[in-house]
Amino acid sequence: MQVLTEAQEQEYAEQGYLLVSGLVPATIAEAAEAAMWRAFAADPNDRATWPIAMRHQVYDPPELAACYTPEILAAAALLAGDDPASFKPPSRGYAINVFPQEGEWQWPRPHIDHAIKEHGHKTFPRAFRIASMLFLNDVPTHGAGTVVWPGSHRKLLALAQSDPERYEMMWTLNQELSQRDLGEPVELTPRRGDILFYHYLCAHAGSMNTSDRPRLAMNMKW
Repeated sequence: MQVLTEAQEQEYAEQGYLLVSGLVPATIAEAAEAAMWRAFAADPNDRATWPIAMRHQVYDPPELAACYTPEILAAAALLAGDDPASFKPPSRGYAINVFPQEGEWQWPRPHIDHAIKEHGHKTFPRAFRIASMLFLNDVPTHGAGTVVWPGSHRKLLALAQSDPERYEMMWTLNQELSQRDLGEPVELTPRRGDILFYHYLCAHAGSMNTSDRPRLAMNMKW
């Protein structure tokens, strides 16, 4: 199944992330957005019913898991360079929803995933093969789009390889991010049904939502 172009594969290799449209049919994405609103018992047209903080929550509606189409699995396997048969869809949706807040939007600090000390994830072999954020609604500028640092995965990989003993653990490598020149960050503004794939060493961050709508999305790692 050919789901990505050579140019997209090259972009992922160079930048450490790839935002892709068209892997989730519009009808499936629309149904998933509606299911997400029902899952946290809120009315999209009544702000008084919205939660006031970001929620990391697992939800059961089948419409959420349906977003992980065969095309998404094939794309994830291709970018990760692994056997497609080993990429399975989740049975539930792991939501990271960000609700509007007051204040001035600011650039967030970068991090890498699986870098909590107590969890004990090692840098090599890779802590996970590839990660993704699947967006269930349109995200405007300063609407909590994911922020990424293009090419940071290559810089962090080189750093980790320069001293494998020192950077054995992901949490140690993560501590170095504030001391390294990772380049200029980019704020992504996805559309409903878009999916962001990112490398396990891609520096990234969630961001504030100073828009007038929640940012609805699901995270998945393989």
